[in-house]
Amino acid sequence: MLLWAIIWMNLALVFYTWAVFSGRREGLHNKHLIIFGIGLFCDFLGTQQMSIFAASYGKAPEWHNVSGIASLSGMGFHFLLALVASLLHRAEAVNRVFHRVSLTIYSCWLIAFLSGAVSGMMRMKH
Repeated sequence: MLLWAIIWMNLALVFYTWAVFSGRREGLHNKHLIIFGIGLFCDFLGTQQMSIFAASYGKAPEWHNVSGIASLSGMGFHFLLALVASLLHRAEAVNRVFHRVSLTIYSCWLIAFLSGAVSGMMRMKH
C-alpha cells in the first residue's frame, strides 16, 4: 500500500513538473492539459493510498494534511482553469496569468510533497 502511494506521488511529481515547465516554455496547449490531468489523477491516487495507510498505521502530522489537501485542491483548480481556457480557445489570453498562478500552486504542491516525504522518512526512522 505504501509503495503504491509513493509510486503514485512520484508520478504526480513527474507529470506536474513536466506540465508546468513545458507549458510555461511553450504556452498552454492541449498536450499540457493531458499531462497535467495525468498528474492530477496520480496525485489523487497517491493521496488516497496515503490516507488509507495513515488510517491503518497512524495519522500524518496535521500541517502535512492541511498542506496536502490545499495543494491537491489548488492543482484541481489549476487544471479546471486550464481546461476552461482550452475549451473556450482562450489559452493565449490567459497564458500570462495562468503561468504565474501555475508556479505558485506548483510551489505549494512541492512543499506538501516534500513535507510528506520528510515526515514519512522520520516516522520510518523511529
